[in-house]
Amino acid sequence: MILGFDTLIYKIKAVRERFLGYLGNELIVVTSHSNDGVNALELLAALMNLPASKLSLVKHTIWDFNGESHVLARDIQGSKSRIDFGIYESLNSTILFELKVAILCVLEIPGALRHTKKPRSYKPHTVLDIFKSVIPFINQMCARKRLEHGDRFFEGSHFSLADFTEHDYRTEAEVFDRAFRGVMLTGFQVLRSHFLVENLFPRPLVYVDLENLGWKQNSVKNKQTRTRSKWFSNKIFEKSSREGSFAVVDFLKALKEDISDQDTLSRLEIMGYDQAKKAKITRRNYDIYVAIRLTSRGYTGLEVEPYLYNLEPVFWSPQNLGMLKDKEALCKLTRAPMDNDLYEYLTHISNSASYIIGQYTGMRPSELSGCLIDDCLTVDEFGHELITSRVIKNREAVRKLFDDMWVAIPIVKDAVKALQILNRFKQNPYLFSNMNTIKPGMQHEANSLSGSGLGHQLCAFLSKTLTVEEYDEIEVSPYTLRHSLANQMLRAAVGLPFMSYQLKHFGHHASTIGQDVRWNQLGTVTIDYGGIGEALTSGGGPDAPGRVHAETEFIMNSLNPAGGYAGENAPAHRARLENYFKGYLEAGYSNKEIFERMAELNFAVINVGQGYCYGNATELDDPSIPCIGSLRCNPNRCKNAVVTEANAPKWQEIYVQNTLALRRYETDPAAAYAELRDSDDATLSIEQMKLAISEAKGVLLQLGIEMLV
Repeated sequence: MILGFDTLIYKIKAVRERFLGYLGNELIVVTSHSNDGVNALELLAALMNLPASKLSLVKHTIWDFNGESHVLARDIQGSKSRIDFGIYESLNSTILFELKVAILCVLEIPGALRHTKKPRSYKPHTVLDIFKSVIPFINQMCARKRLEHGDRFFEGSHFSLADFTEHDYRTEAEVFDRAFRGVMLTGFQVLRSHFLVENLFPRPLVYVDLENLGWKQNSVKNKQTRTRSKWFSNKIFEKSSREGSFAVVDFLKALKEDISDQDTLSRLEIMGYDQAKKAKITRRNYDIYVAIRLTSRGYTGLEVEPYLYNLEPVFWSPQNLGMLKDKEALCKLTRAPMDNDLYEYLTHISNSASYIIGQYTGMRPSELSGCLIDDCLTVDEFGHELITSRVIKNREAVRKLFDDMWVAIPIVKDAVKALQILNRFKQNPYLFSNMNTIKPGMQHEANSLSGSGLGHQLCAFLSKTLTVEEYDEIEVSPYTLRHSLANQMLRAAVGLPFMSYQLKHFGHHASTIGQDVRWNQLGTVTIDYGGIGEALTSGGGPDAPGRVHAETEFIMNSLNPAGGYAGENAPAHRARLENYFKGYLEAGYSNKEIFERMAELNFAVINVGQGYCYGNATELDDPSIPCIGSLRCNPNRCKNAVVTEANAPKWQEIYVQNTLALRRYETDPAAAYAELRDSDDATLSIEQMKLAISEAKGVLLQLGIEMLV
């Protein structure tokens, strides 16, 4: 009968002295009997031949978890799911055995350790991360002992981690080059657990107050205070989205591709954005670039042809049958420079498209890395267009809850198309990849970008898009986009079920799009309630930083005595706020403290569309209210209206939409409103657009808001 680790672990303590002293020797001398009838040699052999993973046995020097049945995220493939005990050369065989058994305990029977208040189960890469932090410290303590007393003395005196003294810990901590981190503290908590004392170590490890040792750097005790924002401000979000969208759509337009995001296309034409034209991007020039990239990696003409818009006869090499011309000859076929500037432009398109997809899907880095280039877009049974990947985090709890799909808005579809076009010269099976070209027949060895690679792309995009000051105020990582999306969905009053669906947050229950769903019986949420972004992206509760940030932002925009307000009633509104704040300020509170306290108390603020109404009108269709179309609380027309910075996005939307519509008409009168040409409705509509633009412009100017189309 073959016994498992959960049985063998309980037999070690009784016979450890019989075999631990001989571990690593070629000749193992043990007695065939013991007081409890356990054969030490058989126990040792059974333990050493246990599987540590599907690829490794306990006795192996390298434990590799890359072959496990569960899917590994791109970020934890390779070395992060592998540990090489051979690099810790100062450990002796008995201490190494204890460490291996401790690792197995965390992997196989974590509940037995009880080193935390609540039992936790860890993924292999997390366990390896813990022990890769602990073992180097233990290895250096062993190295010091060997240096001070000699190898022979060390081997004969230190059979266990329990043999190290408090002095050993204190001395080594002062010269240890790595920072003392929380993960290292967790590792020592595991080693000190009662379970290991009872079943592995000869006695408890010496207790040392690790946090208060003289570490060169102590990240546990001296926690770094976050100074940068982990999500984009509204200005940065808008600026980045605008640049990313313009770059993608401009690229597709230059190649005469169908464009899904017609709104961005209209804005692009009106603003005169023409970076693709400056780079001399045309179908023919791009074909030449693709041909150059692929032929330089050994692709034949027939292999290149499917990835060109049109394989012209002049592309073929007269000397090499079946091959296209070399780079120098192909470059002579166009006046467009096939140089580093073009490469940098295409890199920016790739980074822009990656940003757009990450920003408007909210995918985790592991999910972005799982998107395949050819079939990542689909349509579900409800007719929703989606982008597909694979949810890896909390996979065991999925139960088909989210179906590994994210809503794909038009600009996301365009971004995917842009990356697919760029992949003509990359030949990578993954949607997110670097700018290198894969050799013919080597696609099976290609990989997608890791989290750090995605972060590098994002940094490159933002550094090209933002000012130095704007870039320095944010903490840049792929998760920045996820947090920013949650924050913006919150501001847009998106319902919780959809937010849960898009962010794939398994801490809450939600169903697929198109079904009747409830989330704690709440259908929608507005920014008044705040905090949902943080709760969904990192599992925070009502006290999460994102909640406070969102609520405080709304209150500051609406109730700041020094804020910007538009309308005849604005001075009265500001005066009331100043009076309200006066008592608190005289008591020594700052404005920020007052806003935060208001957020904590769920201070009531009611947004009624484009502004706030201080009149007595009760019906929205009351003809006495001087509103224009859907414009409510218009301060230029009504003395009872007050508009705050919180309402600015609505007014910007009115300004942009009407400006685009008007310019479209002025550019081509026959195309716009063709069905109304024989009536007076077109003229009326144009006048209404001009009036709406004027009203919105006046409001935005009073608020000090920059107007961009």
